[in-house]
Parts: sequence; C-alpha cells; structure tokens
Amino acid sequence: MYIEHKHFKLPNNTSEVDVFISPTGDIEVMIEGHQQVLKGDFHHLAFKKINTGVDLIYKTRSKKSSWDIILSPQDAEIVSKMMNEADEYYEIIMRDL
Repeated sequence: MYIEHKHFKLPNNTSEVDVFISPTGDIEVMIEGHQQVLKGDFHHLAFKKINTGVDLIYKTRSKKSSWDIILSPQDAEIVSKMMNEADEYYEIIMRDL
C-alpha cells in the first residue's frame, strides 16, 4: 500500500521531523534525534492554532500514548492535505475491491 512521506523542519527548533501517512488512516511521526516513533490514527488527531504555529494533537484515554507536536501553519496544512488524500485513496481502493 502507498504511504505518503514528508520531511519538515520544526518551527522555533533546530529539529526536523518525518511524517508518514497511510491510506489505512495511520500516521507516524519520527523526530530527528529521538528514538521514539509517535504513532496514531486520524480519528484521534486534531489541529489547534497557537501563537507559535499549529499544534498537531493525538489524544487517547491513555496519557502514555497521547502526544503532540508543533508544526508551522504551512506544514500543518500539508499534513492535513496528506490525510485527506489518504482517505480518498482508501475509498478508491475499497470501491475497486
């Protein structure tokens, strides 16, 4: 299955981040220099505008699996488009089956 990938520089930080979006509704975020991969699904994601950019929030009942990352407004828009395209791609796959 096709997985979309984008590389971003985090605002107000020297770190960079790789975002992977799957048509199955999954997202993975890998921050440069960190061992941990942030994982989630689209249903628990939210975008919140803040002064320093846009906070991409993944919230679940478990605090251990919840996370957030601040993106620039342009990068957050790209991630949102990637998610919409993944949803459309998944619908096309399901129709073709």
